[in-house]
Amino acid sequence: MAVSRTGGPAAGRKFPTGANYVEALQNPTLCFEDPDLKHGTVQQSPVLGPKAISGNFASVFSVTAPGGQRYALKCFTRDSSTLETRYQAIGKQLADLRPAKLSQPWPVGIEYLPRGVLVAGHWYPALKMAWVEGTSLITWIDRNVRDAAAVLATADRFAALVADLEKLGLAHGDLQHGNLLVAPDGTLRLVDYDGMYVPALKGRGSTENGHRNYQSPARTSSDFGPAMDRFSAWVIYLSLVAVATDPAVWGQLHDDQGEFLILKEDDFKEPRSSLAWSLLLTHANPDLRALAAQTHGHLTAAARAVPPLSTAGATPTVTPNPAQRPARAAAQQGGAPAWLAGHVPQPRTAPAAGSTSTATATAAGTGFTRRRPADVLCGVFALAGSVTPAALTAISVLPSGYAAGAQLGALLLSGGALHSTRRSRPEAKASKARMRALQQQVDALRDPVAEAQKIHQEIEALNAAGASRDTQINQQIKNLQTELRDEQSRITITLNKETGTLRARLSGLTTKEQSQLDAALASAIRTHVQDRLRRTPIQDAKKLSNISSGTVTALIAAGIRTAADFTGVRYVQGTRYANRDAYLVLATGRQVKIPGIAEVRATTLESWRASLEQRARKSAPTSLGAQERTAIRHQFAAQKKKCETEITQAEGAARRKRDQLQQRFTTRLQQTNKQKQQHQAATQHQRAVLLRRQTQLADTTTTHGLLATQLAAADAEHRRTFGLRRYLRFVATGH
Repeated sequence: MAVSRTGGPAAGRKFPTGANYVEALQNPTLCFEDPDLKHGTVQQSPVLGPKAISGNFASVFSVTAPGGQRYALKCFTRDSSTLETRYQAIGKQLADLRPAKLSQPWPVGIEYLPRGVLVAGHWYPALKMAWVEGTSLITWIDRNVRDAAAVLATADRFAALVADLEKLGLAHGDLQHGNLLVAPDGTLRLVDYDGMYVPALKGRGSTENGHRNYQSPARTSSDFGPAMDRFSAWVIYLSLVAVATDPAVWGQLHDDQGEFLILKEDDFKEPRSSLAWSLLLTHANPDLRALAAQTHGHLTAAARAVPPLSTAGATPTVTPNPAQRPARAAAQQGGAPAWLAGHVPQPRTAPAAGSTSTATATAAGTGFTRRRPADVLCGVFALAGSVTPAALTAISVLPSGYAAGAQLGALLLSGGALHSTRRSRPEAKASKARMRALQQQVDALRDPVAEAQKIHQEIEALNAAGASRDTQINQQIKNLQTELRDEQSRITITLNKETGTLRARLSGLTTKEQSQLDAALASAIRTHVQDRLRRTPIQDAKKLSNISSGTVTALIAAGIRTAADFTGVRYVQGTRYANRDAYLVLATGRQVKIPGIAEVRATTLESWRASLEQRARKSAPTSLGAQERTAIRHQFAAQKKKCETEITQAEGAARRKRDQLQQRFTTRLQQTNKQKQQHQAATQHQRAVLLRRQTQLADTTTTHGLLATQLAAADAEHRRTFGLRRYLRFVATGH
């Protein structure tokens, strides 16, 4: 309740609206008494001042204290006589929790402030809470739906949180996606304790029944207690496990605009017509099917009878996507794959990449080893051939004009002889042979390397095709759900139209029956009154003070022998004086003027008859006789029975249509899921074959690279060791 400036109760005052709080919070130093809030900064919207998050009966503001601590301030817009008692009990319970004994830091500290906010001269209570940094559950799943391990870990953390509540004898009262936040470290935070149960509140009723898409259809306010979260816990845990097991379930059953995960109120109230249950109960994963069946079994149980969440045997094993597995196992083991045996010349040794140069040098030996006579003769010939043209020119044997050509020819001839002799050396031949062998191996591995690249492309294409097909199937399932809802709506609309007409007719018959009963009773009363009036002779009027025997004789002469023979008096303004003429109205409706009866006597007679009628009505029957009442009811019973039968038939026909519709759509859903499972199985088989082939070819790629490196090193070493310059030095020096 509101309190005055002095802190006393302000009974009968309405709580401020959200707009009132926005206006008040523009001056924190004036509207707050709490030090953190009084000197804090209220988060502002770009135009409208303090930014409010409005709910059913409160507005929440963000206030940052001078020290940087951020708080959520809940300002109530609706009064409750138990507000302070509840929040004091909840706050104390949460403050007494020992973090070391909790699975994770899920509680959020709260402080109830009786003098929370000053609005229009009166203090109103508020709830001060630590601000929680986290992502709402639906948003977090949207971002991590493909990370099965992360979603499964969140399911486990949720189960641990629920186990904490069970162990402590607590219940949140509104377990749902909006009240579960995922912190940056992956742990959960539980917020909004408005409907929380703590032992100190035992015996009280609940202030709310929780979000309709997470609660048992059987839950009532009397279920307020430690067991009221159990149904919601099963629903949320099943949803998380389903998404972890098969991420496609999220796309198939979650509505981007819906306030639920994968199950909603209609699925709980009408499970027979639920596509969600059809999908979950027939899923290919046996663990998910078992968990779904277990949760489905709680739909008809009383809220208090639902057992605590149990994860034993309910959590499926999440298998990583085969496309993400490394495909280089054989490459890590070294050696050419077995399938290449007989197709690729085997190297003598496949040294490590770091020892390539050393291996090549060892294979090449130490170069030229021992001079042969042919090497000496070739050297002498080359030397002589090189100087002969110059010598002949010097002694004038060779004309000077031919000297340059002769010198060039001699050099070419000498070079050719040296090159031929060098290549005929056994060491050079052996080096060339090794290079040819390496080249053959490199050439033999070129096709497998290209094939490995092709397989990698095929795997990527297979994954893309699988993802595209899954997206199409998920959309088909969503379309099925939409089509089912539309068909069900059409059936309901047709039924309501048909039964509405029948119920209107039935209501009309009931009204008509009652009208006839009322008319029959009115007729019986009139008959009784007329009978009593007929039994009263007009002579009894002589007892009246101003009615004489002559007047009675005149009445009889006019045909009025009993009180029933006239119904009233009609007065007509006379032409003489100011008197009115009195005419008695006979039972036939005819009006007669009786001699000697003027306005006064007529009034006396009218009053006398009215008193007789009043006494007669007091003794009249108040209800119809059983026989007459039964006759009238029997007259309408057949018509009413016919309407009720037609309503029952229409409802039965609609029920059968719904069942047939559900069966048809369930069959289509099962066929769609079967096709999906078949496609997935075929894709997994193709992927497995390609991955095995890729694993085999991975080593080939490594071997190809190693051999190419060895070939390049061998070529460079051959040129360095057995080149022409090296050979000339060898011929000249012998080493």
